[in-house]
Formats: sequence, structure tokens, C-alpha cells
Amino acid sequence: MHYEFEKNRSMIFNPLIIVASELGIRDLSTEPPKPKEQVKAIVTAFKKVGDAGIGSVIVDGVTDDQISELQANGAYTMKTDMSEFGKDHNYRSKSGAERIAATVNKFDRYYTHDIVVAVPDDMPELKPYYMQALMYALSDSDVGIATMVSPLTKEERSNTEIVKAQVDWNSDRIVYPLEGSKVGTLRDIRRDINNFDTDDIYKLVPIHAWRRGPLDRLIQLPPSDREFDEGTDLVRALDAGMRIDVTFVTDNMKVLISPEELIGDEIEG
Repeated sequence: MHYEFEKNRSMIFNPLIIVASELGIRDLSTEPPKPKEQVKAIVTAFKKVGDAGIGSVIVDGVTDDQISELQANGAYTMKTDMSEFGKDHNYRSKSGAERIAATVNKFDRYYTHDIVVAVPDDMPELKPYYMQALMYALSDSDVGIATMVSPLTKEERSNTEIVKAQVDWNSDRIVYPLEGSKVGTLRDIRRDINNFDTDDIYKLVPIHAWRRGPLDRLIQLPPSDREFDEGTDLVRALDAGMRIDVTFVTDNMKVLISPEELIGDEIEG
């Protein structure tokens, strides 16, 4: 039985968006979420991503309760047995490339989808327009991986639990649907802001998109100590020479063009 997805709305891509529970390293300074809170978080993330109207969405849960609740909300689900991943397995970075690759290769082994997007369930600030913004960072065919950055607050600048990014902005690449957004190329990733050679630093938003080729290449590479120190396998990609572009987003951006309007433009064209 094949799950019937809605019409792809990404215009130029055919992304598969995976909303995943327990993706990456949890902040050990906070209490672990209770099971009911985990279920609520992944259902909320699924709904917000679905509201973006871009691509096909599946949800990778880790418990039977999550799967049951997600299916009740109309989600197509898969279940990951976390015991398959060793304690020190290199999926345990913020972007979770190994975990996502394992999921997508079970679901789409014939490469129907050219882009894979990973969305964690523990992002209360998740906005539907993030999916729209992410596609703009992939508009150049030389880009293998895309992610997003947002402004750092004064407190966040000194917080070494937060992964930070240095970006070279491209003034010619504007994200038309979002007021004030822009695109640039990622240059460095650090937790400690004092390790950058510039003060123009941003917070890395833990939503990532890979072209399938670079994703397959990335998971064949061994992780480095710096990757674990900084908490993201994007470090591994940077060190391997992969191009990573980012879109600038904020929590309160004005959406100038909605997904519905984009569909209308597509039909009229």
C-alpha cells in the first residue's frame, strides 16, 4: 500500500521532509522531556511543517505512543529503534546525518526525492516558513547542504551550548517571500564565540537539507573530534570541502508570499 502524498509544492525541488524525534544531542543542562511532552512536541512539529505546504512529509518516531498519536493526526510514520545506534555513534550530532540517511534509505531507496530535509521535534520556535526559506539556500546547484541562521541574543553569544556560525553573505541572493531574509555561504561553526575571527556571528538553526549525493558522501566520512566538540556533523562537511549555504531567518519575519500564493503563481504560469 502506497501513501498518497499531496502535490509537491517546492516549484524546483522534490524534497522529502523528515520530522524526527530525539534527533541529535539533547542539552544536558535541562531535564529530559516526559513521554507525553515528547509526543506533543513531535505532533506539533509535524503540523507546523505540514502548514508550509512544501514537499512530502514523513515522521520518524521512536515510541509506539508517538506513532499512534501521529497516525491519528494523519502523519505517515516510520519508527526508529534507538538501540540500533550505539552510544557513541556519530548520528548523535545536531544535524543527525546518519540517522536521517538510515530513515530516508528505508523509505526512498530509489531516489525519488532529490532533497532530504531533517527537522527535530524539540524546536518550540519552529515556523512553517522555515521550509520555504530553506529551499532558497539550495538554489545554486553547487550547494550540497543548506541550513538556516538567526540572530544571537546577548545571553546566547556567551552560551557555549549554542552552536554558532560565521557566514559570507551574497547581496544578490534575496529570499523574496520573506521580508529581510538573505542567503550566504557558511564559513565556520563554533560553540565558543571567542574562537571566531569576527564579531558578525549567528545562531545555527538545527534544520538541515541535503542533496542526496552529498548526504551519501557525508555518512561515508569518519567523524572528527571537532565535530563532536562543536555538536554538528556540518563540521565534517565543511572540513571535506562541501559547500553549505544558509538562509537568514528570525522568529517574527513578515511572509510576503504564502505557499498558497506560490501555488497560484505556478498554476497561472
